Amino acid sequence: MYKILFIDEEKDTLEDFEEFVEKSPLKAKLEPITMFPLADLEEMIENIIKIAPDAIISDYRLNELKTDIKYNVPYNGVDLVEEFQSVRNYFPSFVLTALDDEAVNNSNDVNIVYVKNILYNKEEGNAKAKFLDRVISQIEHYRNRIESYKRELSELIEVRKKGDADITIESRIIELDDFLEKSIDGRSVIPSEFKTLSNSNRLDNILNKVDQLLKKLDEDGK
Repeated sequence: MYKILFIDEEKDTLEDFEEFVEKSPLKAKLEPITMFPLADLEEMIENIIKIAPDAIISDYRLNELKTDIKYNVPYNGVDLVEEFQSVRNYFPSFVLTALDDEAVNNSNDVNIVYVKNILYNKEEGNAKAKFLDRVISQIEHYRNRIESYKRELSELIEVRKKGDADITIESRIIELDDFLEKSIDGRSVIPSEFKTLSNSNRLDNILNKVDQLLKKLDEDGK
C-alpha cells in the first residue's frame, strides 16, 4: 500500500481528497494522509520526511483561505514540492490547483500541475490514465529507477575493483553516485563537477543508505 500525503489549508478539501481516494478503484493500493501546511517551510519539509510518504500532493495556494488555519503560510504548493525535491531528487510530487496557468508559470516542471477539479471527477472524463493511476505510476517509476541505478552502480564498482574501469565507466559511476546521493538527501550532496573520482568508501556508504531507503519503501508499501 502506498502512502499519499495530501496538503491543503481547508479541512473540507482534505476530507474531499480522502473521499476521492475511497471512491477510486485503486483505493486498496493507497493510504491517504492529510495535513495542513505549517507556517515554516523548513519545518514542513522535516515533517514530511518523518511521515515518509510515497508521494506528495499539494494544493497550490496554501495561504488563500483561513477558515481552518489562523497563521500565515509564506509558500505555495509549487514552492513546497520543489523544496522537497531538492531534498529527495525526482520524488513523486503533484500540485492541484484551480489556477493551473499561474501554477505552471511558477513551476520548473509543468508536468506536476493538475486541475483541482479532478477531486470532484469533473476533469478526468474517460481518460485512460487518470490522476491516481499517474500517482502510482510515478511512485513505481521512482522506486524502479533507484533500484536500477543502485544495481548498476554495484556492478560498476566490481568492474573497478578488478582494475577494468576506463574513463567512460568512471564517468558513469559519478553520474550514478550523484543521482543516488540526491535521492537520499540532496542537502549534503558533493557537486558532481568535484567528483573527479568517486571515493570507494563513500560509494559503499551510499549503497548501504540506498539499501535502507529501498527496504523502508518496501516495508511501507506492504
